[in-house]
Amino acid sequence: MKRRLSRLTETDWRVIDRVFALLLLVVSEVNVLTHGNLTGPVVPNMLVIGAMSLAFLWRRSHAFAVLLFTIAGSVAMTAFLTSPPEMFALVVLLVSACYASGRHLERRTALVGLGVAVVAVIVVALIDEPGDVVWPVVFFATLPWLGGRTLRNQTALTRELAEKAERAAHARDEEERRAIAAERSRIARELHDVLAHNLSVMVVQAGAARRVVDAHPERAAEAAQLIQRTGREALDELRHLFGAVRRGEGEDLSGPPSIARVEELARGARAAGLKVRLGVEGEPVPLPPGVDQAAYRVVQEALTNTLKHAGGTHAAITVSYEPGEVVLSIEDDGAADRGDGLSETGSGYGLIGMRERVALYGGLLQAGPRDDGGFAVRARLPTRPLVPGARLSSVSGVTA
Repeated sequence: MKRRLSRLTETDWRVIDRVFALLLLVVSEVNVLTHGNLTGPVVPNMLVIGAMSLAFLWRRSHAFAVLLFTIAGSVAMTAFLTSPPEMFALVVLLVSACYASGRHLERRTALVGLGVAVVAVIVVALIDEPGDVVWPVVFFATLPWLGGRTLRNQTALTRELAEKAERAAHARDEEERRAIAAERSRIARELHDVLAHNLSVMVVQAGAARRVVDAHPERAAEAAQLIQRTGREALDELRHLFGAVRRGEGEDLSGPPSIARVEELARGARAAGLKVRLGVEGEPVPLPPGVDQAAYRVVQEALTNTLKHAGGTHAAITVSYEPGEVVLSIEDDGAADRGDGLSETGSGYGLIGMRERVALYGGLLQAGPRDDGGFAVRARLPTRPLVPGARLSSVSGVTA
């Protein structure tokens, strides 16, 4: 029933008001015509009670005026024509007016209307039946007013709850959109890391195979095998990256990369022709999944940049486990024009992506040329979750 009423338009309510006023008019006029003890001429009784009935056309928009008009008509009928206790239609009109004032008026105006109605009922009761005042005040004025007020409060509460539910739905939709955007950004970074690194290795090996295919076919075959293996690893990572999306929600989307697999990155770089020295300092500790993946991607991106841009032959990877954090250092002896000093931002999309990834987990990354030549990437990541918004203060302690 409430749902049906909530779907009614303003036009529907106007039609209902007209039908209600017409019904009151018919009932009132029939009551006058069939009254057996009418006081005064029939026509004045019909005119006054008919005007009171038609006033209910505006009971929703001008409820206070309708109440005053009904009270004035009731007092006039009591003084000069048929009094309300003698005519059922007058009682119905008074009850309807009191209900409308409680239902459609603001609190202060509604209270004033109730006071006026109580006084009018008392006056009419004193004129007609001085010994019976309480009963008309309670049943003809107070209870109808309370009924209208209660319905108004319930309607307002229902509307407020509906608005809150709508706002909550909008907030959920907005949160879902933000989550989707964040996940798309994460997947884009993952795709960049996976494809850029593995394709760089494959391109380098393909070029090497082409140069030695005639003179050293066995080395060309080794390069071809490395290309095949690298391609398979890239496909495996892509399957893992999108596997949870294909299977459905609720599964962990963190990929398989881990800093524990840093030796695999070093082997891939060595196979591509880069001499890599790997060192692990301190006691390895389990890292949070996101931090673990970020550390792996930093090393991967740094080696990819070395293969693509450096032109050097040596690289050094150092993974240092310190109290509360893990420090990564990737250095090479290649060209040092890939950045403008050892800054927090570095240059290029890959370095920017690394910085954003590290900052997401409260870490700090610097990338730039070394003082003694070559290029360095240095990152410091927490080994346990930090307070939201917290960041490590510096990367001091990592030397070129």
